[in-house]
Amino acid sequence: MKKTSVTLGNDALRLTASKVITMIISMISAMLLSRFRTLGEYGTYSQLLIIVSIATSLIMLGLPNSINYFLAGADSPFERDKFLSVYYTLSTFLSFVIGFVLVLSVPLLESYFDNENIRSFIYFFALYPWARIIASSIENILVVYRRTRLLVYFRITNSVSLLLIIFVVQIFGLTFNSYILMFLLVEIVFGLSVYFIVNSISGGIKLSFDINLIKKVITFSIPIGLASVVGTLNYNLDQLMVGKFYNTEQLAIYANAGRELPITIVTTSIVAVLLPVIVRLIKKQEYKIALKLWGNSIILSYVVICFFAVGFFAFAPDVMNLLYSEKYLPGVPIFRVYSLVLLLRCTYFGIVLNASGKSQFIFYSSIASLFMNVLLNYLLYLTIGIIGPAIATLLSQLVINLIQLAYTAKATKVTFSNVFPWKSIGLLTLLNIVLGIAFYYLKGILTIDLSLGSIGESVFLGLLWGVVYFLVVKNEVVLNWKLLNNGGNYQ
Repeated sequence: MKKTSVTLGNDALRLTASKVITMIISMISAMLLSRFRTLGEYGTYSQLLIIVSIATSLIMLGLPNSINYFLAGADSPFERDKFLSVYYTLSTFLSFVIGFVLVLSVPLLESYFDNENIRSFIYFFALYPWARIIASSIENILVVYRRTRLLVYFRITNSVSLLLIIFVVQIFGLTFNSYILMFLLVEIVFGLSVYFIVNSISGGIKLSFDINLIKKVITFSIPIGLASVVGTLNYNLDQLMVGKFYNTEQLAIYANAGRELPITIVTTSIVAVLLPVIVRLIKKQEYKIALKLWGNSIILSYVVICFFAVGFFAFAPDVMNLLYSEKYLPGVPIFRVYSLVLLLRCTYFGIVLNASGKSQFIFYSSIASLFMNVLLNYLLYLTIGIIGPAIATLLSQLVINLIQLAYTAKATKVTFSNVFPWKSIGLLTLLNIVLGIAFYYLKGILTIDLSLGSIGESVFLGLLWGVVYFLVVKNEVVLNWKLLNNGGNYQ
């Protein structure tokens, strides 16, 4: 058990490193697609991904969320293998149901987005949901089995393969339709590989319809699944709104401006390795230890996220130009709003509630947030235009986070002031705001752009800013890193 605890932070570091690599590759892919494809093609690409994302969330009913709970909580290898067989039988079946529903819905989708090109990608709707669902399951499973090295190889190989097909399509002058087909084929290969990987590291998976276990999994998953549906709708609501009231080209600009940059990899990696630990601690009713571990992880994530969020806000035009090219610069105001949304991605605010099995409250709070987001999306769209949906997302996400924190405090019997590291987060925010204002005005005063260009100047100032910032917060990072690792000894 001591060995397991010691590797908690190291697993998080390894996952973070792999996500840094894969997210950088993903961003390079987005940069290349933005430059190589027209706004119309990129807008269609965005529509395809939005549609699959929403449909997957609607029909999967939170099934992927059951992996951490049931696999980490299993008392024996037999129970783990039994769960895995049921999980892959059920998820495979449901994923093909999603594909069938999407194929039948193509006329409706064409009408909603006013884009006849959607019909050309019926095959994508039929198979991509399955490939996406199966491939995405590998992360939680390999984390529970502590096979993070294998997960790193899987992620990087997948990302590199998707990047290579962009070059192949461009070099040989192939069409956008050819790119989508090759993209799908790569995802199918990796989806199939997941079955073989899971079968080899477990006692073997097989076709299984264990009714009793299925009922338990569904009972646990549906409330979280409904919350996941709400979360997915919340996440995609802005683009759905823009897709309805604006053309495909404007959606392309909004999609890139609202794209979540690879900064949140720190959060997702830490949460991935922390959640199984939190589950065990909550089962033992060791709430204070769980909250301390969670607080340490939040501070570590926020140190990184806050720096980049404020930096992106200050140098937004150059960041947009660097990432997506000049044709996406009309999206700068939207990009700035989503930079602020990054601050709310410093953790999974429902982690303790999820580990406690209080999935119903996660659902109810998410519903409230969705209704608020829908209302604000439409009202702000009418009053301030295309930036309105972005501001609506920021406000609704802030509200749901505060609500979940309040209930977490109640569930763990601590005060609201002690459930979250408010003081540390406040000081980090203030520090970044001060540095952000200083370097923003410094950019206006200096003439480095005459030799390096505007983007080069922003990169130089950003690096200088980063050095100053991380020298200031170094001790805080080291302290919380040690506490995160040592906290695992309480498992």
